[in-house]
Amino acid sequence: MSNINWNETYINISPKLLGICRRYIKDISTAEDIVQDSFIIAIQKENNLKDPKAINGWLSRIVINMAIHHLKETKKINFSTSNDYDLVDNSTLMNTIELDNKSALLASDIDRNDILEAIDRLPEHHKSVFNMYVMDNFSHNEIAQALAISVGTSKSNLSRARKAIQNYLFEKLNDKKVDKRKNRLVAFLLFFGLENRMFANFYQSKFQDFEIIPKKSFSFTTKKVAVPHQFVGLTKAVALPKITVFSFVIIGITGLGFYLINPDSNTNKSNEKQSNITIENKQDNNTNSTIATKIDTLKKAGRPQKTVVEKVVSNKLISTKKDDNTIQKLEAQKNKKTIALTIKDSTQAEKPKVVVVKKQIIKRDTIYVAK
Repeated sequence: MSNINWNETYINISPKLLGICRRYIKDISTAEDIVQDSFIIAIQKENNLKDPKAINGWLSRIVINMAIHHLKETKKINFSTSNDYDLVDNSTLMNTIELDNKSALLASDIDRNDILEAIDRLPEHHKSVFNMYVMDNFSHNEIAQALAISVGTSKSNLSRARKAIQNYLFEKLNDKKVDKRKNRLVAFLLFFGLENRMFANFYQSKFQDFEIIPKKSFSFTTKKVAVPHQFVGLTKAVALPKITVFSFVIIGITGLGFYLINPDSNTNKSNEKQSNITIENKQDNNTNSTIATKIDTLKKAGRPQKTVVEKVVSNKLISTKKDDNTIQKLEAQKNKKTIALTIKDSTQAEKPKVVVVKKQIIKRDTIYVAK
């Protein structure tokens, strides 16, 4: 026995589903028939629905697949043409005029009917790819599988569709109001290469509540429906909406900027560096005192001073060879000791002074001085 009240489900969800199907199928009567056929297939495949709470997204994917099936089997649309294999320029470089037009379009009050009219003017193979990728979040791999085309053809069709829709909407801008403040912000974001994502959010927001109330009542009578060989995207969990991902990215960038300019954080970092320098200075002083002690010990043993210092420094280098972080300190110490050796060597090289001993001999009143 079914756990889903299909009559109630049809009444609640069918307006939304008919709005989705209308983007693919211009004839509203045909779109309504496709929605009803989709419900019949859904009833037959109810066991494939693992989570009843996901029924809205599940039915939406069935409607989209049935619309594509209608275009392929009934209207005999060829989604792959030789012209679609041409290379498409996907660069984000824009001249000043293009930047002004696109920022004004995104900041305008263009309504849903204008965008729907622009979509209807597209060729069917461009329209399907645009709807599936931009509006319904299909991947290029899923689109290629559903339309029996290559991924490259899917990307080419999408690029051509985007350009055609924008050119059509540019012609409507003269009659539309543009928010100047929003226009400046949009131009700034477009400059950093966010065009495709911003336009996708713009189109999706216009059709978020697009609903058409069916004129036909749903009939549960048994009916033969041409079922596609495979449904694309039904068993795959719906990915996180792209607009949500985009919001997370913006929040992350803002948080990072706040962290970098936070004065308290910079103060803590400077204090930490200062404490590290103090610790290193103490370690250097301890090391120097240790070396001086060893030098005194070896001097008492009667060894030459140069040998004493070189041996101490050599032993220090050997004992700390494994510690990569102390190599630079040891080099500095060695340089200091070399200077000390030079001073001591120069001291040893001095000529000995001649000592003159004076002896006085007193004899009567005469004084003799002899060397």
